[in-house]
Amino acid sequence: MSVRIFADFDGTVTHEDVGNAFFRRFGGEQSEEIVRRYRSGAISAAECFTLEAEAMGEFQLSDAEAFVRACPIDGTFASLISFAQEQGHQLTVLSDGLDFYIRAILEANGMGDVRFFANKAEFVPGNRDGHFTLKLSFPFSDSECQRCACCKRNMMLTQSSDDDVIVLIGEGYSDTCPASYADVVFAKKDLQKFCQTENISYFPYADFNDVVRKLEAMTQRGRPLRKRARAELKRRAAFRAE
Repeated sequence: MSVRIFADFDGTVTHEDVGNAFFRRFGGEQSEEIVRRYRSGAISAAECFTLEAEAMGEFQLSDAEAFVRACPIDGTFASLISFAQEQGHQLTVLSDGLDFYIRAILEANGMGDVRFFANKAEFVPGNRDGHFTLKLSFPFSDSECQRCACCKRNMMLTQSSDDDVIVLIGEGYSDTCPASYADVVFAKKDLQKFCQTENISYFPYADFNDVVRKLEAMTQRGRPLRKRARAELKRRAAFRAE
């Protein structure tokens, strides 16, 4: 039995939602209106991202790179990385954001080896030197669900085996679906409210030090983490439905 730890990125590893901040910075008010349409259910997550990328027009790549590198992370994420390495647990970041800023932020903080899955961003040369447009693709989407462009539930399940214990750490809307399939859930903000409403057991946390301390306490004296019966049943049902 192995432990698989999955962590959200925007608002969890980072202090703010970098994707939202990025599109506000380079797409302006038009980007905010597109997000409102998504939240109302008028457009899908992939459509939202695509329209936001179009709203940016041409931009200087150096400005985009400088903006995302300056976004601060939760410094205690390093403690989770160390804990996972010491215990032999696989740590994976699952994000409904964009791979280019996740990679840039992790590398800027000496965490470039952290494994992650996210939506794909490609920079296409524009009409002016040093200017680019943003082209997006969504290799981890779910054809039957349009609320997230990167389906964390699917990625969490495909990156785990039947014998694994799954740990999820999150805070936002895109974490609510996978929470039902995880054995151990660490939640705050919107995810915490969801868990309370749906009667999903969870542990509140402020930072990753809280997560590490709780996981250490749960495995004292060599005790293994336990699977959550409801989550295991949902995982089996999901695989049977494929």
